Amino acid sequence: MLKRISIIFFVFFLCISFLKADCFLRKDSSGGFLVPFSIKNLTTAIPDIGNTNDRDALIDSLTLFADNLGKRLNGTILIARHDTILVEKAYGYLHLYRSHDGYGWMPASELEKRRLQPSNAMTPNSIFELASVSKQFTAAAILKLCSEERMSLSDTLGQYFPGIPYKEVTVRQLLTHTSGLPEYFNFEYKIYDTATFITNDDLVRILVKTKPQRMFLSGQGYKYCNTNYALLASIVSIVSGESFEQYVRDHLWKPAGMKNTFFFTELVGLYPGGEQPECAVRKGQDYVNVKPLEGVTTLPLTRGHWRTGNLALYDRLNGILGDKGVFTNAEDLVRWTNVYFMEYQILTKDWIDEATRCQNKLPNGTVPRDMYGYGVHLEESPEHGFIVYHGGLWNGYHNLWAYRPSDGLIIIFLSNLYNSSHSGQSNELLNIYDRQSL
Repeated sequence: MLKRISIIFFVFFLCISFLKADCFLRKDSSGGFLVPFSIKNLTTAIPDIGNTNDRDALIDSLTLFADNLGKRLNGTILIARHDTILVEKAYGYLHLYRSHDGYGWMPASELEKRRLQPSNAMTPNSIFELASVSKQFTAAAILKLCSEERMSLSDTLGQYFPGIPYKEVTVRQLLTHTSGLPEYFNFEYKIYDTATFITNDDLVRILVKTKPQRMFLSGQGYKYCNTNYALLASIVSIVSGESFEQYVRDHLWKPAGMKNTFFFTELVGLYPGGEQPECAVRKGQDYVNVKPLEGVTTLPLTRGHWRTGNLALYDRLNGILGDKGVFTNAEDLVRWTNVYFMEYQILTKDWIDEATRCQNKLPNGTVPRDMYGYGVHLEESPEHGFIVYHGGLWNGYHNLWAYRPSDGLIIIFLSNLYNSSHSGQSNELLNIYDRQSL
């Protein structure tokens, strides 16, 4: 069994919701959408998984699995093969109201009334913050610039950030979390107060000014670190001459046909964009419907909703992009997975093969338990083969994206709940699929 990925699959498998399509979806009796589904201009054919009865049995089994999980989760689940969605389900609420709304305690009747509003139901249009699932877009932007020979994986931080410590750290080491750089969560607060909105440029200035101690010498170890991908986003901007947001949008998302994907900076109106979409948000003890306190700047997550309290520290970090900050829905992730990883429309197969190969082998020849490529985790087992994936956890969102290159199986979970109690569920899903699709 995929022991590690089983934990991550359903530690992040907190999630379940239907997401919007560009064409017709067939509804089942419970309101979920089944096959067929065509994205972009790709095929509507059902994958070749045996005869019609076998196909129907597989979909029924996957749907039952999702429905059982949906009794305990809040969000979306999408299971696809290549461009064909097999199961897509939505459960729960966009806003998870609790008894305390920031002003006082609400009666149970008022809580129930708020939850059950039709506008509060998860829908095919529900959008989530991807958290660290965003890292694959940053890696893709770097690799695209490298493929165009505008930069190199061997470039160093010293080439892009004069005065920064750790000048010898390479782009490749940033991509693979072998840089040894310190995690910015652990030092930026010493410089900025909770009312300050911090950007990537601010982070560079903090590194230059404070020179926080590194975790290990560059290239001598592995430690997952968000600072790496924040710096990579800044490098994309420097090399391209565009904002990181603009480059990713024009060179990655548009070619992939992603119409429901944007950055946090667009959501709060800090970057030109369209009308703010409605997003799935968590409302609980740390996420309450309150007005900003006088003299304190907090940032809106979506229309009329503010985050304050214990997570104010992390509110101000939303301006740092590259490691997080992307909002999207599951169907846009399917589009991306097909176009980028399987159709090689943005990068060549050679580049994708390199991106999905273990790149964090240590100098002594050992491979960390957590295998990492460029912007993606990797896992391999005799039971389920080779799987590319990434989880995400940030400010009330908990997600997983994964695909299996051998057969194009795509699994996406997006949730606005913290829940890590379903560690065995991924194996069950994979077992169901593999058992009935042979």
